[in-house]
Amino acid sequence: MNDLTQCKVLLVDDTKSNINFLLQALKNDYKLSVALSGERALKFVQSTPPDLILLDIMMPGMDGYEVCRQIKNDPYTRDIPIIFLSAMSDVENKTDGFKVGAVDYITKPFEILEVKARINTHLSLRLANQALRAAKESSETANEKIMASIQYANIIQRSLLPSPENIKPFLPDSFFIWMPRDIVGGDFIFTEYFPSPAGEGVGGFIVAVIDCTGHGVPGAFMTMIASSGMTKIVKDEGCCDPAQILKQLNVFVKKTLQQDTERALSDDGLDATVCLISGLSSGAPDNAQLIFAGAKLPLLHIYDDEIIVVKGDRQSICYKRSDLEFEFTNHIINIKEGMSFYLFSDGFADQLDEKDERRFGNRRFKNLLKEVMHLPFEKRREILLDAFHTYKGTNEMQDDVTVVGFGFGK
Repeated sequence: MNDLTQCKVLLVDDTKSNINFLLQALKNDYKLSVALSGERALKFVQSTPPDLILLDIMMPGMDGYEVCRQIKNDPYTRDIPIIFLSAMSDVENKTDGFKVGAVDYITKPFEILEVKARINTHLSLRLANQALRAAKESSETANEKIMASIQYANIIQRSLLPSPENIKPFLPDSFFIWMPRDIVGGDFIFTEYFPSPAGEGVGGFIVAVIDCTGHGVPGAFMTMIASSGMTKIVKDEGCCDPAQILKQLNVFVKKTLQQDTERALSDDGLDATVCLISGLSSGAPDNAQLIFAGAKLPLLHIYDDEIIVVKGDRQSICYKRSDLEFEFTNHIINIKEGMSFYLFSDGFADQLDEKDERRFGNRRFKNLLKEVMHLPFEKRREILLDAFHTYKGTNEMQDDVTVVGFGFGK
């Protein structure tokens, strides 16, 4: 319980006998101060704000109503509780007191025990409100710091995404969509190219979409682990076989999270699509091929108005139950002029409409891709985004959304 004896109470009355009585009765209960007029009371409150004011109404010069009104009109002092002590006992007088901002009204003559009880009640309420306000301000400050950190994490996460300008030399007809549900997300895109054996031009180009467990900060942590694994496997070790990349990524993430031991605390993982595009010569598709491997996620490609879905293996990466020895499957597609390819997480299809009733769905998503197949890739991106936001309406995003599209010729 709060020690109310440390609270400061200002007594305001022009009659010294009333002041002396209150001083004697309350001296052991609170820290007391005195003002013998309304004007002095206002000056005192400005210089040394009390925790509560006992205020007489009938005083020469400025009466108690006006004192209360001015205190309540000042943002610096408006929260100070004011109790009127007055011989005026009419309902109208009491009503006027509450109208100008008093929290209580005690009529003279009064019982000192009643006065103490009411003072204690309003002091306790004031202290409780101050504690709540301090907690709120502390929470807001902490929240601002957290949000600032997450906003900066968004900058870091975006910096890890491939730059479209760096991709255009290898895939001139392409687009990326990366939209985290929260400020940061659990999806990311990875790209890397390999020089040709002769040392001239591009020998191969890796593009991958990875969908990690969760959203927001937990999902973003998972993307950092997966991104580190992809960098080690592809860039540092030079592995360009999609199936082997997925197998090694499975081992890397499981060992990083210690999910290959009995000490495992998490059961997190990811789904992924990895493509190797090889045989390109200045972006031309002649003699080029695409090798695809998927962990749960598919590859979709369109050619001659036909949509073909190449399913990934029914095996996620990491998670406690995943098999460290699992061999992922490579699918080889001979690239033809006019082909379009799409890699994507499940966030687009899983989006609910404004009424929270229906998913956008895989069929609608495939039909949308077919509708835009003859348009430039940047226009396709624009139409996909517009369709997503129109369908979502005012609803929140259900998941992170990532789509990578690229094509060859025509």
